[in-house]
Amino acid sequence: MLNRLFIKNIAVIESAEIEFRNGFNILTGETGAGKSIIIDSVNILKGERASKDLIRSGEQKARVDGVFTIDVDTQRFLSDEYGIEAEDGQILISREITADGKNNIRINGMPTIGSVLKEVGANLVTIHGQHDNTSLLAKKTHLALLDGAAGDDVANTLLEYKTVYDEIKKKETELDSIETDEQEKTRRLDMLSFQIDEIEGAMLEVGEDDELFERKAFLENAGKIAENTQEAYAFLYDGDQSGKSANDMLWDGINALGQVAEYDAELKKIYDELSDLGYEISDKFRNLRKYIDGLTYEPHELEEVEDRLDLIYNLKRKYGSTIELILKYLADAKVESENIIRSDERVHELKEEIEKLCKKRDDIADKLTSLRKSAGEKLSFDIETQLADLNMAKVKFTVKIEEGEYTAKGKDDVEFMICTNVGEDFKPLTKIASGGELSRIMLAIKSVLTAGENASTLVFDEIDAGVSGSAAQKIGEKLRAISLENQVICITHLPQIAALADIHFLIEKNVVNDRTLTTVKSLEGEDRVRELARTLGGATVTEVTMANARELLNQAKQGDKRNEQNR
Repeated sequence: MLNRLFIKNIAVIESAEIEFRNGFNILTGETGAGKSIIIDSVNILKGERASKDLIRSGEQKARVDGVFTIDVDTQRFLSDEYGIEAEDGQILISREITADGKNNIRINGMPTIGSVLKEVGANLVTIHGQHDNTSLLAKKTHLALLDGAAGDDVANTLLEYKTVYDEIKKKETELDSIETDEQEKTRRLDMLSFQIDEIEGAMLEVGEDDELFERKAFLENAGKIAENTQEAYAFLYDGDQSGKSANDMLWDGINALGQVAEYDAELKKIYDELSDLGYEISDKFRNLRKYIDGLTYEPHELEEVEDRLDLIYNLKRKYGSTIELILKYLADAKVESENIIRSDERVHELKEEIEKLCKKRDDIADKLTSLRKSAGEKLSFDIETQLADLNMAKVKFTVKIEEGEYTAKGKDDVEFMICTNVGEDFKPLTKIASGGELSRIMLAIKSVLTAGENASTLVFDEIDAGVSGSAAQKIGEKLRAISLENQVICITHLPQIAALADIHFLIEKNVVNDRTLTTVKSLEGEDRVRELARTLGGATVTEVTMANARELLNQAKQGDKRNEQNR
């Protein structure tokens, strides 16, 4: 339930705060006073697109806040999905729009994004406006509307059908791919054969290229390596022109210490450590000698390494940036080649699989049709019951289901049909001539289709278009009946509907200091009578219209008493 709506700098509304109540809330006002801005503001809180064009002229930002009371299921949903905790069963949604096009969205002070707000908003408010009428009239929406009203049996069967349907499409795509012309298959097979031979002929090994680059660097510097290692060994072990090497001098020093080491414990420790180090260094000299003795390479080896790297480079350029990717391409090419070779066998397999799946699809589609027909009969009965409450007891509604092409939603071609006059044939909804009939029929359909929705607040935007007299009275009574289960917020021009409201708001537009301002205020007593009189008689309010307005209010109160007694 929407408890409070605060609007700041939205279009011609500089500032407005509306405290809605449970039950039936009505908003009236002159055409162009700004009633649609209220709907736009609620839509903003539902997560609909919020354009910077909505910002009041001369302002840099606009804001809408809404306080909602939510049920236990919605509280659990917000907590489990988004970590948003309701305080005393209430949440505050705030949305700010800035001149640079940014949107700042918060739920209970926590920043969030538009997609989250849209999902949350769907559980809070449902808005019925002229756009919804257009959607209901469009045949293309009727199948989804029927399925939405049908319940879990249809939903589960449709899911089962969709799984089979998707599998058929997948196998048909594979079949089409295989059944290309023979010349193309031959060309492709030749290409794959060449690629497989080229890659296999290279006998690649993972990591081989890294080793080759390392060997190439060695071969390019092999002469310098040999020269420098020999020179190093000479200095370290063989000795210079004087005959003394680093190794000789190291051991001369160690031996000198050895002659006196026994006289001092600390010196003895140093001597032992240096001796160990000397032996270790001698091992390193021997390792260096082994490296020098084993240092061999062929003059032509560098050319062979470079040729091998060129081969790998060309394969990378064709088949993948690494040896791993080249080998993967080889594996895939082998699979594709094998599939082409055995394509005739695979075609036979696929046709058999598709035939079995089509039989399964047909069975599920028949079940889906049966369930939809049952749901259509119930939907027709429920809508006709609603129409009878709206003084249209002779109007008949039916859901026409005919067999059509197989699609992802079954084989059913669905259209809502209506018969508004006894003895006439059923016609599509779009053929309804009377605007008043259309409004009541749309209200009846919406009443049924929204009966299972989670949203506890229903907003009706001029649902009474083209209606007057007793038809308007019936629409008002229907809205009032809906408000016993849900909060109803309704914009109307009709006094018969406005008189039935639990709370009446007036939307007025005035010019103050050369600026247009829209205000919203709650009406009580004579103020409410005067606004009803205006809707009855136009710009001039007379004693007669005031008396008629009072009579409407009295009749509404008496109706409430009768309903209370019946309950």
